[in-house]
Amino acid sequence: MSGPAPMPSQGFDSQVIGPICVDINIDAEGRASRVVGGAAICAAAAAASLGHAVEAVAALAREDDELLSHFPPAVRGVIAVASQRTSSIRNVYATADQERRVSTALSQADPIAARDVPSHAARVQHLASLMVGDYAPDIVEELSHRGPLAVDMQGFLRQPDPATGELRFRRFNEGADFYGRIRFLKVDTAEGEHLTGRGDRREIARALHDLGPREVMVSNAAEILILDDDGFHACPLRPRGLAGRTGRGDTVFSAYITERSRHPVDDALLTACATVSLKMGTPGPLRCDRADVEDYLDRFYADLRDGAGHWDGRGGESDGR
Repeated sequence: MSGPAPMPSQGFDSQVIGPICVDINIDAEGRASRVVGGAAICAAAAAASLGHAVEAVAALAREDDELLSHFPPAVRGVIAVASQRTSSIRNVYATADQERRVSTALSQADPIAARDVPSHAARVQHLASLMVGDYAPDIVEELSHRGPLAVDMQGFLRQPDPATGELRFRRFNEGADFYGRIRFLKVDTAEGEHLTGRGDRREIARALHDLGPREVMVSNAAEILILDDDGFHACPLRPRGLAGRTGRGDTVFSAYITERSRHPVDDALLTACATVSLKMGTPGPLRCDRADVEDYLDRFYADLRDGAGHWDGRGGESDGR
């Protein structure tokens, strides 16, 4: 097996691929809200808000085509993949900090196959999905021949229970043939522990990095950890509210991988953490300009930046748990 394909020099900065989802969010007080988003919209919105050229490839039912309007106008291209159904997930949060939730699939779009994805040049192809079955089985192999891949493992681990629809982790036995095709890999702590059997976030990152991805992101509520060939990098999250908690991982991963094409790891990570911290204050996908993110950096991350606006994340690591 060959490694990841070289990064194209022109075209889109990001090609985001995944289903649109109608989220029904119920907070710890029992209040319900309906938000049109899902990983694909949240990821595309984050990259576009930072000024990156984004193409979205999104699965949804034909009768729900109006949901495509929820992609921000800054997303340069939106390709609809016809499905019999549109995905919908109910998230019931058990705590006020929204770190514990039970997610139930109410419906699921048909799988997206590589043939559904236009062969447009992109600096990174981002598989931004929700649950097992969102993609055809061979999509990672097929797309890896086109260019660099970014994969959020959420969509390869969370599987609807056949009886209840509750999303639970499935066994995942893929090895280097799968992971070695991926440039950027993301897990949260629970996903990483399930995949590796390790409880420490650094050990999770090491175990996954050893399987082949060039850069591994491990997220939790407090900070984002990156492991690349040069070592660990970490940056805190500093949200001013939690109303926009849903879509946190999709936003920070998308912001990081698109910033990474032009910036060092630490600078890309810092911008990504500011981007998602800003997003977490408001429900739904991020809608802002890059100037808003820069303002957030100035207000809440000034202590981490030097006079030139750079930062060395290797000096700010936590204990990794």
